[in-house]
Amino acid sequence: MKKITVQIQDNSLIFKYRTNKPVATNLLNTNVISNNELVFSDEYLKENSKLVGLFLSDLAKIREITEIKVSSLEIALLIIDIISRLNLITNFVITEDEVVSYELCDKIIKAKNIKKIDCYSIPEFLIELLDKNDIKVESRYEVLFTSNFMSSNNLTSFSKIYYKTNVRIPNTLTVDDLKDIETFFSINKYLKVIHFDKYSEENILNIVNIIKKVKKKNLSIQLHDDIDDENAIIRLRNINKDLKHRYKVKISLIYSDDYLEKNYLQQVIFTTLKICASIIFIIIASVLGYIFYNNYNSELKVNDIRQDIDQIISDETSKNIEEVNTSYFIPGSYDALLEVNKNMVGWLMIPGTKVDYPVVQSEDNAYYLDHNFYNETDFNGWLFMDYRNNPKDLEDNTIIFGHNRFSSGVMFGTLQKLRKKSFFEKEENNYITYNTMEHGYKWRIFSVYGIHVTNDYLYTSFLKDNDRLKFYNKLQKRSQIKFDVELTSNDKIVTLSTCLDNNNRLVVHAVLVEETTINPDETTQSS
Repeated sequence: MKKITVQIQDNSLIFKYRTNKPVATNLLNTNVISNNELVFSDEYLKENSKLVGLFLSDLAKIREITEIKVSSLEIALLIIDIISRLNLITNFVITEDEVVSYELCDKIIKAKNIKKIDCYSIPEFLIELLDKNDIKVESRYEVLFTSNFMSSNNLTSFSKIYYKTNVRIPNTLTVDDLKDIETFFSINKYLKVIHFDKYSEENILNIVNIIKKVKKKNLSIQLHDDIDDENAIIRLRNINKDLKHRYKVKISLIYSDDYLEKNYLQQVIFTTLKICASIIFIIIASVLGYIFYNNYNSELKVNDIRQDIDQIISDETSKNIEEVNTSYFIPGSYDALLEVNKNMVGWLMIPGTKVDYPVVQSEDNAYYLDHNFYNETDFNGWLFMDYRNNPKDLEDNTIIFGHNRFSSGVMFGTLQKLRKKSFFEKEENNYITYNTMEHGYKWRIFSVYGIHVTNDYLYTSFLKDNDRLKFYNKLQKRSQIKFDVELTSNDKIVTLSTCLDNNNRLVVHAVLVEETTINPDETTQSS
C-alpha cells in the first residue's frame, strides 16, 4: 500500500507519493496532516474516488484552486477519475520527466474539464488528439537547434513547433534548414504567415516545393523587400496564381516601389506607408531607448541586490567574526538569505571576473531566465542550477546557467575572460569557488570552449565509472586552452553554461579539488 499526499500551494493541488513520514496504522486510509496537506492510501483513492472527489471539489471552490500537479504518470492515472469531478480544475501538470501515455490522454479527454496539459514530452499524434478536443499542450522537452531556421524562430519544443502561427525564413537556406522546414510544416497545425525579409527566387521556390510536398494550405507568404525587377514580379505573380488556385496560398509584396509607382492609388498608399515608416522609426527609436534605459536600470538593480545580499550576510556573520568575505564559505552564513529566497542552493565566485553571486534553483530551467534573486521580473535573470541536479548531495556534473550580459558585465557577462590564455597566468584564476548551503567547495578549471548549441555536456550523473571518465575526457579534449589537470572516474565536476549568440554556447568545466565541511577547521582534499 502506497501513501499519497495532497498539498495546497497557491492555486494548485499537488499529488505525490509520501515516503518520508510514516502514518499510524490506526488512522486507516486517510488522515488530515495539516490545513494544507492530506494523506491517502492508493487503495482508498481507488475505492472512494467519488467521496474524495466531492471533498476536493468543495476544497477547490473554497481555495480557488484551478490547477492539479502530479509527480508521476502513475499518480495521474490513479486520480484522473477524481479530477473529473472537480469542475474548476482546468490545468493538469506532470512534474516528472516522463512521456505522456495514450491511456492518460484518453481519460483527460473524457474528464472534459481539463483545458491545458503541462508535461515533459508527448507523442505527436497525442497532441493532435488533444488539440481536436480543445486541450492545449505545453512540453518541456527541448528540441536542439539543428538549423538557423529552428533557432531564429525559437522552435525549442515540440509544442512550440505544433502551435506556431508565423515563421521567418532565413536569407540563406542550408540543407539542414530545408529539412527542418519540411519537418516543421508536417508537424505544425496553426501556421498562417511565412515572412521573407529578402527576395530570393530560389528560396521562395524551395519553400513553395515544400508546401506542395506536404500539401500545406491557407497560408500567406509575405515578402518584405523593395523589388524593382519587373520580370521577378511577373514570375512571382505566376507562382502566386498556381498557389492560390491549388493550395489557397497567397504571396504578398509588402514594400515594392516598382509596383506602387505604376498605380496612382497605390502611390497614395506608398506615401502613407512612408509616413507610417517614419512613425514606426520614431516608435522603434523610442523602444530602443526604452530598452537601453531598462537595461541600465536592470544593471543598477543587480548591483543593488548584490549590495543587499552582502549586507544580509555581513549582519548574520558579524556576530561571530570580524571580517566578512561573501565569496568564502562560512557555515550558517547563507541561512539569512533563505528568508529572502527559499530557492537559494549555493554561491558561485570566479576570481578575476564579476561572477560572485548566490545560485538559485527552480522547478524548470526557464523561470530564472527573466527573474532575479528577489523573484522580480528582470532581463538579467539570475544564476541558476539545472533543475535536475541535487543541490545538497552534488552529482557527477553540477550545471549552472546564466545570461551573458557582456555590455554590463553582470551575471556571466565577464565569463568570456576565461577564453584568453593570459587570464590563467595568475594561479588564483585557475580555481572556482562554488559552495552549497552546508559545504564549501573549491574547483580547478580544466576546460573552456565555445560550441554550437548541444546538450551533450549537460549530463548530470553516470552509473558506470568508465562512462563517467569518458565523458570527462571528452570535455577536456574540447578545451581551447590546455590545462595540466588529471581527471579520474571518482571526480565530480561543475559546469558553467552561457550564450555566445543564438547558435553557440560558452562552456566552462572545473573539477572538485577541495571541500570545506561544516566544521571550518576541517577540510578534505578531493583530488
